[in-house]
Amino acid sequence: MTRSAKNDAIGAARPWLWFGLFVVALALLGGSSRPDPLQNVALRPIAALLLIPALYRMRVADLAPARVILVLGGAMLIWTIAQLAPLPPSLWQALPGRDTVAGLDRLAGLDGVWRPISLAPFRGLNAVLAMIVPATALLLFLSARVRTQTVLLAITAMGTVNAAFGILQVVGGPRSPFYLFALTNRGAPAGIFANENHATVFAAIVLLVIARLGVGERNASLPAWARLALGPVYVLILMAVLVGSSRAGLGAAALAVGAGVLMMLVQLRKRDPASSSKPEVAQRERRQRTALIAGGGVAVCLVVAAFILLGRAPAAADLLASNATIEDLRWSLWPVLGAMIHEHWLVGTGFGSFDAVYRIYEPTALLFPLYLNQAHNDWAQLVIEGGLPAVACLLGLIGWLGTTILRILRDSRTPRAVVIFWITWLVIIMAASVVDYPLRTPIFQSVSVWLLVCLARDCKGGKARIDEPAVADPSGEMGWQQTRMH
Repeated sequence: MTRSAKNDAIGAARPWLWFGLFVVALALLGGSSRPDPLQNVALRPIAALLLIPALYRMRVADLAPARVILVLGGAMLIWTIAQLAPLPPSLWQALPGRDTVAGLDRLAGLDGVWRPISLAPFRGLNAVLAMIVPATALLLFLSARVRTQTVLLAITAMGTVNAAFGILQVVGGPRSPFYLFALTNRGAPAGIFANENHATVFAAIVLLVIARLGVGERNASLPAWARLALGPVYVLILMAVLVGSSRAGLGAAALAVGAGVLMMLVQLRKRDPASSSKPEVAQRERRQRTALIAGGGVAVCLVVAAFILLGRAPAAADLLASNATIEDLRWSLWPVLGAMIHEHWLVGTGFGSFDAVYRIYEPTALLFPLYLNQAHNDWAQLVIEGGLPAVACLLGLIGWLGTTILRILRDSRTPRAVVIFWITWLVIIMAASVVDYPLRTPIFQSVSVWLLVCLARDCKGGKARIDEPAVADPSGEMGWQQTRMH
């Protein structure tokens, strides 16, 4: 190979190296939703530096699949920044829910102070800085023109590490060195996250991703070792869910397993046109697929049954024995959250300000040694912190998701397994956000924007396939020599 050819090969591989570096940093540093973990000190500068190659390699055509995501994400960023802009005292005091702070200003002789919409501006600034991680994830993904199959494999790899860390954490106990965060659920399989619920919900999504990789059409481009590894990895991730005590995670995993079985059955019924002229070949392939699905199903059932019978599935036991204290606390929060929504629905309290503002509304009956850092209902918290503009962005995203999935559903060329995959993913994310806040972690944010782009590709690409990008590259070298957007 000549020196110029080597340089061309290195130049073509470089975007993939940047994307791989980001995935590694994200997996090891991006599992906390808190504003103050030490890992943020490393993750955000790394993401900022990787924006340079992402923007340098970017072309205008690369942005096409993510137009809606960019518009809605940009609108949220603008509104987050706008909440930090100081307002004249007369205008600020006229905003709903500012009476308490305005009264304190009068007592302290600070009537003329200009204040922003956000009631906790330092948290709002942190929210702005936090958006650099999903922004880098999106732009790196687009500029490197990463294939859908590749990003699904990257998510699977992250899920494998998450499961391995979770099992090692349970084996090592509360003092295990495999916990990545200082404030975490020690003794539980938190994996690469700080919160066990987030780890198990992420595991459920990875189970769904593996199912799509397993039933993908023409997955000959998937390496043989990767095809062979899907089964053991699936069982490993399922084991990590079973040893945890997260009921939400167990429910999400059950939904993902059910959806995976349905995807395989739908794909099994599909007739392969290439073998339609050879009935004996089609029948043999059908028998092989049936045996593979049956064997996989039996293995999963045996693993689940063994964990339950041996008493090693705490979440399954918790489904039968409810925790009255936790249930009472969740129900008791609804009136408080309702009051906060009623007062702050117009402009919000500022992103990241929930725990500070909640203390104003916290009733005496709910005073505990532990404090409530999030609303544990991300739908309600978005309204409280972001107000009407944030709700408008959310409705825009929901409208786009619904329209896109309907288009995929109506396209007869799209495999039904793909439709099942997208509907199940959305149900898991939306349901998990009712009782928790997974999308406030950098890992979930980045993985979600990747999957949203993949959803747009499936809609635009007609017959959805996971082994190639939505648009073919005519240059043969990922088009790096074409016109770039600086």
